[in-house]
Amino acid sequence: MQISQKLFLAFVGLTSVVLIATLSLARWSFDQGFLDYINGLEQERLLHLSDELLTLYAANSVAQTDPSIMTEQQSTRVWQSINQKALAQVISLHAPFPKRNRPGDGARPPRPAGDNRPPMGPDRRLGPPRQRPPFSPPSGPPTGLYSAEQQFISGVDIGHMDNRISLPLLSNDRIVGYLYSRPIREVESDSATAFSQQQRWTSVGIGLLCLLLASAIAWWLSRFLLIPVKQVMLGVSYLSQGNYDERLSPQRADELGQLMANIDHLAMTLSKNRSAKNRWLADISHELRTPLSILCGEIDAIKAGIRTFDNTQLSSLEQEVLRMKHLVDDLYELSLSDVGGLRYHFQRVNVSESLQSTLNSMATSLQDKGLTLQSQIQPEVYLSADVLRLEQLFINLFMNSMAYTDSPGVINVRLSQQARKVILTINDTKPSASVEECEHLFEPLYRQDSARTRRGSGAGLGLTICKNIVEAHDGIINAIPSPLGGLCIEVQLPMRRERV
Repeated sequence: MQISQKLFLAFVGLTSVVLIATLSLARWSFDQGFLDYINGLEQERLLHLSDELLTLYAANSVAQTDPSIMTEQQSTRVWQSINQKALAQVISLHAPFPKRNRPGDGARPPRPAGDNRPPMGPDRRLGPPRQRPPFSPPSGPPTGLYSAEQQFISGVDIGHMDNRISLPLLSNDRIVGYLYSRPIREVESDSATAFSQQQRWTSVGIGLLCLLLASAIAWWLSRFLLIPVKQVMLGVSYLSQGNYDERLSPQRADELGQLMANIDHLAMTLSKNRSAKNRWLADISHELRTPLSILCGEIDAIKAGIRTFDNTQLSSLEQEVLRMKHLVDDLYELSLSDVGGLRYHFQRVNVSESLQSTLNSMATSLQDKGLTLQSQIQPEVYLSADVLRLEQLFINLFMNSMAYTDSPGVINVRLSQQARKVILTINDTKPSASVEECEHLFEPLYRQDSARTRRGSGAGLGLTICKNIVEAHDGIINAIPSPLGGLCIEVQLPMRRERV
């Protein structure tokens, strides 16, 4: 199943669950609210009924005794003295849901109390007159009248229900009776039932319409959300085919946009690595071809008898062989450093002593080239380092400065300790390098001069090896134009390594 189909089903399923839950809760809330509304109407009905009952009560209580001093027993006798048929008629006339007469029974609604009009003749539309059934009060919520002593007087005996609807009857600020009614738990009226069913079908129709709308939106969203995913898939297919020049150019700020940006960065990195690999092979081929060409030329000259094979010729051949050996050794060390094959034995080292020993060993080479050494070495500077790799770092840095400093020139060496760091700075005189060139000096086989003029026996790997040694000691190395007119290389080594 495709992701778009899974997203569509997930959206529709989630919408269906939420919609069913919402409509069910809305329906339950409607039913409860509708019943509360009907029970509220029942409370109002009891209020209107109490007015008429209190009128009857007041008319009979004045004839018996003073209402202000009437006891509960006397109040009960007042209710009992009222015509019970009149009480039942008043209670029945206030029923909220009157029962409709069935067609053909000829019954008429009862006359209100006090109606003295002569009785009407037989209703000719209903056929011959028939004997009327006895009076039956309209149907509705059972209502009972009780005295102040909770004695049943008239209506329907409700009993002692906990949730019955009650209304006290007050006369002269005294409770003279109670009206009780049963709460309505379900709707029995035809119109109310029809209204409830209409609302139910309306809710079902609204739910189906919302589900249809949600399905259409889910279908569109599943297509819309997969657009960047398809772009990511396209970018990955470009990478798998080796096409590193295509870019996704994301315009999004979410996680998918970040993923697209990472894929673009990966494509750029792979493109740079491929270019570096091709340049690396070309540079190595160039570096090896030059001494090999010289060796082949000199050997051919000896074989042809143009040159005699003597010590001078042997020294020339040896020089080219050593040049090749130095290049191969540097390549071997660099490859070991890149794969983590160089072994380091860290111990507490006196950097000042090691640096001074290296400078003393190179004093003769500096004098032969006409360079002046200036050193400012802080004594007794210690750090955790590998002694052999540290000396190799110093030798490579000085060899690089000697190879790229014109005679007469100056090489300034400074060693100091600052804020738990050991800082080594090497400044030399011209020629210099631009800021852009300084960023590439630590790349393998990189040379400043575009013509690749050979200034020494190196192959452009010394600074790369220095960078690997410094990083193995958790340090930092960088190059900038020197204030002396040449190049400034700064090395920062922590006194204690954080890595084990």
